Amino acid sequence: MQPDVQISLLQCRPQSHLKESEARLPKNLIEADIVFSTPRMAPEGRISGIRYVVFVSPDAYYQMPTAAERSELGRTIGKLNDKLRNETFICVGPGRWGTSNPDLGVKIGYADIYHTRALVELTGAGIGSAPEASFGTHFFQDLVESNIYPLAIYLDDEEAIFNRPFFYETPNHLLDFLPEETVMANVLRLIDVAKYRTDMHMELVMDDELGRSVAFLERD
Repeated sequence: MQPDVQISLLQCRPQSHLKESEARLPKNLIEADIVFSTPRMAPEGRISGIRYVVFVSPDAYYQMPTAAERSELGRTIGKLNDKLRNETFICVGPGRWGTSNPDLGVKIGYADIYHTRALVELTGAGIGSAPEASFGTHFFQDLVESNIYPLAIYLDDEEAIFNRPFFYETPNHLLDFLPEETVMANVLRLIDVAKYRTDMHMELVMDDELGRSVAFLERD
């Protein structure tokens, strides 16, 4: 006897994927021009003309005493995302972007970061409990449809490069866009690439052939 089977569709969405474009790292790239580099997996592609980097300082983030303050940080990132809507920028922060547990990373929703071009997760020694990177799985479909690239930098990886002077010593321009966020300026840094090196912007190349993603400075 044949069973009577009924299938009900709860949710139906089209399959989609990041728009891959051939991207190759320059052969003459020098380490002094590299902002960060990671051998971890990434879809092939290139983000050109990056002017700003939104950076959540891991040290300052994990010194925030309450979950409420960390949630407030997420709201501030959302406001900054709106202010930067006409700029090309990427986000770099500790642990998992979009986690519901602020001990594992930055608790934000897709609506807080949808103007960014990449979400970069830092993990390893000194990053809280050193959680495994999520590579954007908390809202991966949204990232795919918006062509936002998820990346991870494992700071313990011998092949990884993380230019600390760029992230920590370049002036913080957060208050230029959000003058009321004086408290969050201790945690959230907005880096103008040209203020690190004059007349420069950043390129982010994800070279699938070499298995490496590199952000580097390039002259305007």
